Amino acid sequence: MLLGLAAIAVAVASHHFLYPAFSWNRDEPVYLWQTHALRDGFFTTPTGGFPTFFHPWLAGVRNHSFFSQYTLGWPLVLLVFDVVIGTAAGALALGAALTVVGTYLLARELVDDPRVPLLAALVMLASPIVVIQSGTYLGYLFTLGLGLLFVTALCSGVRTGKRGRLVVAGLLVGWTFMTRPFDAVMWAAGAAGAVAWTYRREPKRLLRAALPLALGFLPLLIATLAYNAHVTGSATQFPITAADPLDTFGFGLRRIMPTFGAADYTPIQAFRSSGKQAGLLPLFLAGSYVLGALALWGLWRNRRDARTLVLIGVAAAFPIGYFFFWGMFVSSITMPLSGPIYFIPIYPVLAIAGGREILRLWDERRTVARWLVLAMVVLTVPVAYNRIDVNRRISESQIPWKDSSLSAPANSLVFQWRAGGYLMFLNPYSANPAELDGKVLYAVDRGEENFRLMDAYPKRTAYIQRTTIPPIGEVPNDHPKTPKVTLTPIRVERSPAFDLRTSVQSGRMPPGARFYVRMYGTVVRGWPAEDPTAPAASLRVRAGSVPPSTTPTAEKEYGADGMGTITIGIGRGNTAAVAARHPLYRQDLHYRVHDGNLEILTPIDSFRRGIYGKSHRWFTVAPGVRSSVSLATLPVPLRK
Repeated sequence: MLLGLAAIAVAVASHHFLYPAFSWNRDEPVYLWQTHALRDGFFTTPTGGFPTFFHPWLAGVRNHSFFSQYTLGWPLVLLVFDVVIGTAAGALALGAALTVVGTYLLARELVDDPRVPLLAALVMLASPIVVIQSGTYLGYLFTLGLGLLFVTALCSGVRTGKRGRLVVAGLLVGWTFMTRPFDAVMWAAGAAGAVAWTYRREPKRLLRAALPLALGFLPLLIATLAYNAHVTGSATQFPITAADPLDTFGFGLRRIMPTFGAADYTPIQAFRSSGKQAGLLPLFLAGSYVLGALALWGLWRNRRDARTLVLIGVAAAFPIGYFFFWGMFVSSITMPLSGPIYFIPIYPVLAIAGGREILRLWDERRTVARWLVLAMVVLTVPVAYNRIDVNRRISESQIPWKDSSLSAPANSLVFQWRAGGYLMFLNPYSANPAELDGKVLYAVDRGEENFRLMDAYPKRTAYIQRTTIPPIGEVPNDHPKTPKVTLTPIRVERSPAFDLRTSVQSGRMPPGARFYVRMYGTVVRGWPAEDPTAPAASLRVRAGSVPPSTTPTAEKEYGADGMGTITIGIGRGNTAAVAARHPLYRQDLHYRVHDGNLEILTPIDSFRRGIYGKSHRWFTVAPGVRSSVSLATLPVPLRK
């Protein structure tokens, strides 16, 4: 009881003090979005006819509806707490409590020394992996707790022959399957395989255990398959692969969402990723490398003990199984921040086996044990403090997103600037209610396509939410920067024609550079007609069906029709075509022709060319950021 209460206290403190504005992991708001949809009675949510605008992060689209890539196990737990106590955060305390109590019960089942369960549970409670994960809306600790209780009930049920415990074991692994299906397979393979080997000469005992185990597991298996059939159209296709078929196991091209770039996951990457996570795993364990080394020695020393085989089976199953999942490659990048999430089941094994060894040394060589305990503290505390502090600072850097979203006026339509194509990817507070009827309706910024959504919601005031730290695809790191998030009304400038007056903000064109303009996807030759290297130029565009010709008309006007983007930029080169191939800076003006008028959306998007890694790419330029090559374009209406 006290251990459970202590775990709850850790989770509550972690959630409120460590994560004031979510963690860096964008799975958190996805789980909450799914939970709120379930609360409103939706397994899938409508797209509103605009799936590309309202697409949530880590969600798929089927039959004009969105579905989360996650199954129901964890969202249902979040839902229960949301309904019963008014906040889904209560489920976080449950996950921490299950982990700590599950470690205690498993140790009591597998180890004779009555001191080991308490020490192992305390090790888990003090481990940075538990402190960091217990404050997030992620289901890793909840799944870990279920797995630990499953192994405990399985071993106890087979040992005693009590069918009730085996039914409970089936229910636990069934709920694990409904939460993280592959984890359930790994728990079953590691623990059940060890148990089957232990009792291999007693087949009748194993057969008697199989029936109640299946009795507990099958209802939740059927429920999971039925949910799959409802949201993906196939009982055997899970939502994660339906959202993107490349997000799966095995080697080859892998991808997290359809519009993102694919990565080639190879065996070499698998070895590197697994090695990195295994090597840094002890940093998130109370006792660090000292306890980890003691645990490995203890597992080897007791390898002939049938109960130790269970621990070895669990510890081996997850690295072997996840070796073939490309998520190891992705998670290894952020693993130094929040721990090896796919190796979490190894932690209680190390806590139990390491705790047993340190207590043995305490009895036999107390001086050595004392020095080892001191080394554990010295290695654990500074690293734990550092990792916890980094996660806190990352969360604090996201507070501007929270504040900006709370300040959005009622009945507004807020476009997420450069959002990566998905809501909640850039701004974790940009989730919409299931029926798309919230006080604020969030949408992905899609340039000129925004006109269509604004037409569909004429009674909502359109805004664009932008950040002073431009999104460039970087992963979170130890040095987070706090952005200034702005909420700017979107204005539609209307006129039969515009004079687009562009100038270099520094007042001087960079050496060897000149202006260029692109319309209809083609670089327009002959503009500007005057000196193209001058620091200012003007482009006259009129609503009309005639596309720009290769030379300007006598009136120096260009025609625009339909809907599209006019790009005005500067680049290095003697001609506009060459300058466009070697750009330095550009501005995109999104337009459409409507009722005889040319309509332009403001504010205007700006980009600069820079180096990212080994390649050149476009970087979005946030409001107020200037450089020697930045442009300013002013659309001046022409009424004649």
